[in-house]
Amino acid sequence: MIIKTGIHLEEQGVGFKKSFKKELGNGKDTLFWLDVWYEDIPFKDRFKRLFRLESDPNASVHKRLGWDGISNLGSWEWVNHPRGRTGSEFDELRQIIRGMVNNNEKKDRWVWALTSNGNFSTKVLANLVRSKIINSRASGFETMRNNLVPKKVEVFVWRAMNGRLPVLSELDKRGVDLHSVRCPICDNDIETVQHALFKCNISNEVWKRISKWFDLSHGFLDQNNCFKGLSSFQMTEVGFKIWQAVEWTCGYIIWKNRNKKVFKNICWNPPMALNEIQTKSYEWIAKRCKLISIEWNTWLVNPKRLIC
Repeated sequence: MIIKTGIHLEEQGVGFKKSFKKELGNGKDTLFWLDVWYEDIPFKDRFKRLFRLESDPNASVHKRLGWDGISNLGSWEWVNHPRGRTGSEFDELRQIIRGMVNNNEKKDRWVWALTSNGNFSTKVLANLVRSKIINSRASGFETMRNNLVPKKVEVFVWRAMNGRLPVLSELDKRGVDLHSVRCPICDNDIETVQHALFKCNISNEVWKRISKWFDLSHGFLDQNNCFKGLSSFQMTEVGFKIWQAVEWTCGYIIWKNRNKKVFKNICWNPPMALNEIQTKSYEWIAKRCKLISIEWNTWLVNPKRLIC
């Protein structure tokens, strides 16, 4: 799971793989050419010509550095002896390893450069993801944070705006063999992010109920630019954050119920979804909003007055 997450982070410019490197002990569990153990690049990339002459690409550091007492300039097994430019690379390599000593009492280990103790931390990684992804620009406008909802909802919104939700049309683009790319809920159109979250029969009905709950015209919703918020409705600053939190919660609940239907065949309907959205959004917003007090009865009966 960590490796798969790392691949997605690398795509977004988060240097996940490069943050890991080997800390040498006796050198027996570290690959001389393939692992990153000296500076920040493996020797196979630093000495490309020399690597092509190596007879055993998987040789350990212990073996190649001659830590069995063979030579203080290394122990080598070349296909052809290095000469010319390759010989110059060989001279440079021997200068690097000259004088390196092993620690026979200590095993090699992976260390993570982003923590002081070298241990991997999900908390540190989460903060890195938040700073690199949640605050990045998405689809031509800035992805705003909203502290009235959990991080998982922020991540969901970022993924939705960047086409990162695994709807069937996106899976098809990535070469996944599918029986159909039509919406698994209504079967009326190809399942895109916009269709799944806004245009599908059930999701569209959920948004109509949300608009009725807030006493808004259903025309407020821009189905082609999801989660941009209301642009033609006057709200206070805190009111905008509250509405945005509701909007994001609505999309999150719709997606969650879509997945329950697809993977577990658990049916859902707009009234059920509305109830879940009202409950979850109140739970999250009332707990996190420090500027105004929100009562449950007001939330259910007249939430519009909280945002105006």
